Amino acid sequence: MSACSFIRFHHAGDITVKAGHRLGPRVIADFELVYFPIGNGTVYDIDGMEHMLNAPCALLTRPGEPHTYAFDPALPTRHLFIHFDVGNEALHERYPLLSRGTPAIVQLHNQSLVPQMMKQMLYYFHTQPGRWRFLCEMLFLSVLEELESEAESGTLNTEETAMPHQIYHAMKYMEDHLAEKMEIERLARHVGWSHEHFTRTFQQHVGHTPKAWMTKRKIERAAQLLLQRSDSVKEIAREIGFGDEYYFHRLFRRWMGMTATEHRRKYGDLRFRELAPPDDWGRFYPLNHFFALDADRDP
Repeated sequence: MSACSFIRFHHAGDITVKAGHRLGPRVIADFELVYFPIGNGTVYDIDGMEHMLNAPCALLTRPGEPHTYAFDPALPTRHLFIHFDVGNEALHERYPLLSRGTPAIVQLHNQSLVPQMMKQMLYYFHTQPGRWRFLCEMLFLSVLEELESEAESGTLNTEETAMPHQIYHAMKYMEDHLAEKMEIERLARHVGWSHEHFTRTFQQHVGHTPKAWMTKRKIERAAQLLLQRSDSVKEIAREIGFGDEYYFHRLFRRWMGMTATEHRRKYGDLRFRELAPPDDWGRFYPLNHFFALDADRDP
């Protein structure tokens, strides 16, 4: 049976709200699936129970559930969302998360497919290629399967195991400013911690010091660009913030086990030049934009 009679999408988006924004209290008439890519200080209140969203997670709000979002008071919060209805009772039996009274917040592990599938659906909502509704319905069922699996394996959000949202914000800030000279003390101030506490906590959760992590990400970005572009090694080194080409070569060999030229020769493939960096998904659909998919409902 086609999934077309099972799920009806209403609207969706990938937006970043201002620090301290509050949504609700509200009650919605449909389902809402929300994905938070970075743990933060957002508090989700559902039926009077508060949950700190301090790790990457997905949450499902069901029709008729009173809830409120108190977004991170210190930093903007990005989240992806999809509003939908389920038109088949069999899905409620297969996916307990669709029913009230079950855990609605699922912490996502690093290998979760939910982020990629959510972004792929938003891409289809934006471009609407042939059979896009069917493609989105199949992807959405896969998201539900993934969430049920992760919920059953005990990956519900817990403060004890979650990486502090300050570390996630720092890593995101590093990723967005790889080409810049980064002072660790300034980065610590950016997330509101002392230099010593930030460095110690970062290494505890990430396994590298902040400086080593920044170097690692610069080299990994360079390795990716070497396979995607025809620019010279020197040009790529400068693009990611290395003014000294020889220093870049030494770091590249230390982290990758070969020179930049050897890396390009060994792994280079013209097909890679058609690919975008995996952290540039936002370029394929508008950010801070509502995709209206069902004219009968408003965002």
